[in-house]
Amino acid sequence: MPGAPPGLEHDPSNFDTVALWLERGESFAIVTYGSSSCPPVATSLSGEGNDRIAVNFAPSKNEQCTADMAPTTHEFKLPDGVDRTPVTITVSYEESSKTDILTLE
Repeated sequence: MPGAPPGLEHDPSNFDTVALWLERGESFAIVTYGSSSCPPVATSLSGEGNDRIAVNFAPSKNEQCTADMAPTTHEFKLPDGVDRTPVTITVSYEESSKTDILTLE
């Protein structure tokens, strides 16, 4: 979903990927930054134990991308079996060696 979720306080000079609870213990969001017309697409989500999640993103398949930096909110249900906090989320990107480690408190 384009934009950042309500309540996300964000420094406009910082484009780091962030995670936050939407509904504690039920759903969460990952906010990525990049072209508003070509946001990354989540390709997999898995529980990696009772307090760990892995999420993989692929590049957008759109061919015409704007040269802007905009937030995109990706909403997820908490995987079955993930029932302890804090939750560590490992975010990987298909066309990059970059990995982000995020925490849901």
